[in-house]
Amino acid sequence: MTAATTKRPILILTSAFGEGHNAAARNLATALRTLDPDRPVEVRDLFAEAYGRLYKIVQKGYFLFINHCPGLWGAFYKYLDKDKAAPGRVAVYKRGARLLARTVAEMRPAVIASTYPGYNHLLDHLHGKTDRPFRTVTVVTDSISINSLWYSGYSDLFLVPNEETAEVMENAGVPRAKLSVTGFPVPPVFETLRGRRTVPGTGHLPKVLFLANPGQKNATGILKELGSVEGIELSAACGRDEKLRTTLQAIASRFRKPIKVEGWMPDLPERLAANHLIVAKAGGATVQECLAAATPLVMSQVLPGQEEGNAELLTKADCGCTSTSPKAIAAAVRHAFARGALVWKTWEANATKTGTPEGARNAANAVLGEAAFKVD
Repeated sequence: MTAATTKRPILILTSAFGEGHNAAARNLATALRTLDPDRPVEVRDLFAEAYGRLYKIVQKGYFLFINHCPGLWGAFYKYLDKDKAAPGRVAVYKRGARLLARTVAEMRPAVIASTYPGYNHLLDHLHGKTDRPFRTVTVVTDSISINSLWYSGYSDLFLVPNEETAEVMENAGVPRAKLSVTGFPVPPVFETLRGRRTVPGTGHLPKVLFLANPGQKNATGILKELGSVEGIELSAACGRDEKLRTTLQAIASRFRKPIKVEGWMPDLPERLAANHLIVAKAGGATVQECLAAATPLVMSQVLPGQEEGNAELLTKADCGCTSTSPKAIAAAVRHAFARGALVWKTWEANATKTGTPEGARNAANAVLGEAAFKVD
């Protein structure tokens, strides 16, 4: 057996409660396979595997909760942040714990990288916090407003998207030596996409893409107002929500100018880089992918608690703005492209400086560094 085939695998754990966790896991795996093609890499959502139909029901309830009761969600998020007993309650997920224990025993991973904080507490429950037969890396998918659940579980290394987040976690008690600013693991293709977009002006209408998230209450109102903005080329996408797509398509058909409404975009990175302005919620992956593409963002929804830091990051760096009502969103778009697109040019220049298109490669190198540690 050659040395190449004896490399211990890397296990990446994720959860579908927010697209940022899955996106970070997928992109990290892609970068790892590129940098170390001989090492096995596996991405697993063990909560989905362990709980099946119940997981899907809870997931659907989560999205209903955050879209229809954002204030209550914000209060619950803050409660979890302060609840010191919350990590210990992970023992209630016995089916998930059993599956995790079996997976680790069968795979014998060199590194377990988690993009969802709950796994660290399950690992604490199963293995304690010392003398583990693997290294643990946590990929933090939020910025600045970091819930304590991210760092109250044990991890050998925390990969964070920016220096501001590192400072928040260090102030919360995480040793600086355990913090590595890698950038968010966006799709590696972002490293090749910058600089292709035309500057809006004579002969080049500004391209605006509205990303409607599933269940967004005011999506129809946003499209109606954006459709009334003159001098832009408008398109919209709503993922795999076919009901919402049908509704938005009906609205788009009422306008004289063409408005393209799409579903899932397999080429989303390319589309983000090709458009001049994105209108979307302040999700961790969305904000970081827009920055990686150097594309300004108008945040149409900011989930209290976990997304507030993403919005703070974007607005402090002056790479876009928060406008949550349909009329305010349309006004922000007009403002961005007024006076020769003066505001937009400022936003784009700042996004170029703030984004980290090489985030997945940086994160993968950090994980492979941990894999080099000798563990029993």
